[in-house]
Amino acid sequence: MRVCPVLAAAAAAPVLLAAVAGTAGPSAAAPATAEHTVRAEAVRPAAAPDPLRAVLLEGADKVSVQWVGDQTGSPDRDWSTGGNYHYRILPTPGKDTSDVGWKLRLTLPEGQILAQEYEQDSVVQDGSSVTITPKDGYRRNVPAAGLGIVLEWKADDRLIDAVPGDPKEAAPFAPYADAGLYPTPDLEALHQASGARQFTTAFIVADPQDGSVPVWSGQHSQPVSGNFLVPQINKLRRAGGDVVVSFGGASNQELALTIGDTDRLTAAYRGVVERLKATKLDFDIEGTAILDARANTRRAQALAALQREYDAKGQPLHISYTLPVMEDGLTADGLAVVRDAVAQGLRIGTWNVMTMDYGHPVKDMGAAAMSAGTALHDQLKPFHPGASDADLWKKVGITPMLGKNDQPEETFTIDDATRLTTWANEKHIGRLAMWQIQRDHPCASAKVELNCSSIPDQKDYGFSAEFGRFTG
Repeated sequence: MRVCPVLAAAAAAPVLLAAVAGTAGPSAAAPATAEHTVRAEAVRPAAAPDPLRAVLLEGADKVSVQWVGDQTGSPDRDWSTGGNYHYRILPTPGKDTSDVGWKLRLTLPEGQILAQEYEQDSVVQDGSSVTITPKDGYRRNVPAAGLGIVLEWKADDRLIDAVPGDPKEAAPFAPYADAGLYPTPDLEALHQASGARQFTTAFIVADPQDGSVPVWSGQHSQPVSGNFLVPQINKLRRAGGDVVVSFGGASNQELALTIGDTDRLTAAYRGVVERLKATKLDFDIEGTAILDARANTRRAQALAALQREYDAKGQPLHISYTLPVMEDGLTADGLAVVRDAVAQGLRIGTWNVMTMDYGHPVKDMGAAAMSAGTALHDQLKPFHPGASDADLWKKVGITPMLGKNDQPEETFTIDDATRLTTWANEKHIGRLAMWQIQRDHPCASAKVELNCSSIPDQKDYGFSAEFGRFTG
């Protein structure tokens, strides 16, 4: 998309939550430094649910357990390889309570293993399950302010197998999730909060240090061959969801721009599909990339070859292209991409257009999106001869940028989402998405924010609620 995301550089991660009440010591949060001010003005959405699913196995009649948060961002640590979880044991009566035989069970997420428990309690680990009991008598005495539990984790270096993706086409509503934002999106938690069951995960691009290597968000430390985002994808898939893996975007370089050989490009795309067990791919082609005719042809040829491979195995590979648009449809450059992809034999299920950042004031962004979608439908007719009107509508995808857009005087409102969803249901288009799920929160800001819409009176996940009415 055209908004340029802040990448998830671990060394520049902000402090989330600070001290644990009760015991002092290593649980104190590190102060923010100048390098942590990148996100200081952004508005934080509501707290996520307890990540370790804490359960009191004993002592629940006298105490309760509370998740405080996680501490990251200390300049003396590389927090991409570890971090802390903070919990608090609180007395139920709200006052000092002695001789409590509490027993706490925590479950670490996939990709994380226990490094230590700071308070030196008795710890037993069985797989991902960690059970903690007080080692010394004083830890059985719970003050009114509570006892701190600080669990440090480190990254599990073992390669995590991906859970296979759903072989069916993408869901009607598949909003973008920006993998480059900090913290790394918990896709299953976003599913539970927003109702969306599939996300378009953005973006895979070429490694700036080696253009033949696919990485997430232009980060050399986040190769697709590693574990980055795999636990989050697995968790979502186990909950019945899935991802559309998106390449390209406004920043960095898509692989077709850096790999000059079609066979090698096919191999790079194949590697991503195999590593993530992906069945759905999206290619966001915009900016100067849309002008590179050779790269566009190379991409289409490589994907067509890969699609034939998977067809032969009985495993269809669903591919969408995401392109910039004006209110009257695709530009000449966008049409050239469509024409070339069809000529190379690439089967595109959805031609998705970015109904945003038109470059001039637009008062009614909902009407502009519907106009762009209608124009796209008409533009696709010559490229799909013999297709019925309904078939053409099924190839139309619409992706607005929710809230304030990058261009002045462009704001996509909840009312716009309501009208667009009604129209999409009437036309039975193929897909609705939005840029992006992390922005689906209210905030009062005069500028574009990364994790809120700049609309002060919307509800959390208000856009998701409207788009969730789309049935395809």
